[in-house]
Amino acid sequence: MARPYLQLAVIAHLLGGCAMLGMATDPADAPRTVLELDPQPALQYRCGEQVLSLRHFGELATLSVGERNFTMRPERSASGAKLVAVDDESTTFWSKGDAAMFELAGVAQPECRLVADKPLFRAVGNEPGWRLDVTAAGLNLSMDYGETRVFAPSPLVIDAAGARSYQAMSAGGELSVLVFDRLCVDSMSAMHHPNTVEVRWQDRVLRGCGGEPASLLQGEPWQVVDIDGRAVSDPQRVTLAFGTDGRAGGLAACNRYNGSYVLSGEGLRLGPFASTKMACAPAAMDEEARFHATIERVTRFGVDEQGALLLYAGDAVVMRARR
Repeated sequence: MARPYLQLAVIAHLLGGCAMLGMATDPADAPRTVLELDPQPALQYRCGEQVLSLRHFGELATLSVGERNFTMRPERSASGAKLVAVDDESTTFWSKGDAAMFELAGVAQPECRLVADKPLFRAVGNEPGWRLDVTAAGLNLSMDYGETRVFAPSPLVIDAAGARSYQAMSAGGELSVLVFDRLCVDSMSAMHHPNTVEVRWQDRVLRGCGGEPASLLQGEPWQVVDIDGRAVSDPQRVTLAFGTDGRAGGLAACNRYNGSYVLSGEGLRLGPFASTKMACAPAAMDEEARFHATIERVTRFGVDEQGALLLYAGDAVVMRARR
């Protein structure tokens, strides 16, 4: 399918999603947005001792191996994405996810592995379990608890107000992803994520959550408004901030404290914390003691419809905070 038609299809799909959310779809009412195609970075693969550089340009690609450069065209394959050199059909590059097979002038080279950082974006869902990784190489979809795997290279990326779309062709057909800036709660773990995600491949529609849960915690400090159901006397003096380095800290009514936090699939764990030893009024010292006793019981977090942070111990909300 030609790229302009892909763009029209994605825009129509996005507008349909906006209609479901109660957003205006009349062009006269809708805010103007700029749709941009993300530039495709060069991908680095290590094949034994040599490093390959692959860069996609629309349907074609360039492959650099040492001093040699090849223009590559796509060739249909049963799985993965296969590229063949335009001027030498015995030079091929066949990638499947983060791995690839490379033949140079008909000679098989050592297996290639993508040299990449963590995924640019990840989404997960349940029943049956699935995971989508958006990487520099493309879209990696694992379904049916890992039994079905799909890879689609060089996705078309479109940004719109409150949403983002990825669309690419896999060996088994078109793979499209819609990411909405809307809070999502995982149906199995109860983990909160910043994005609601819909994935379509063949006749399957997968719905789940995406984005880093930690991004909901990090940023400006939270002001604690109640502890175990009791209102805090001065929320500006009971604060909690989450850093991107796994550290947490703030002011606990009287003394400053700092320590660590761990956010995983099992939930959220805070502490242990170290604090200063300044003495304050008895009421402040009592509130500080309640804060430390409560925060060490936290097992998970949530965010309510008003954007307040909820800290849980089991199924009970033991602390609320706002920004």
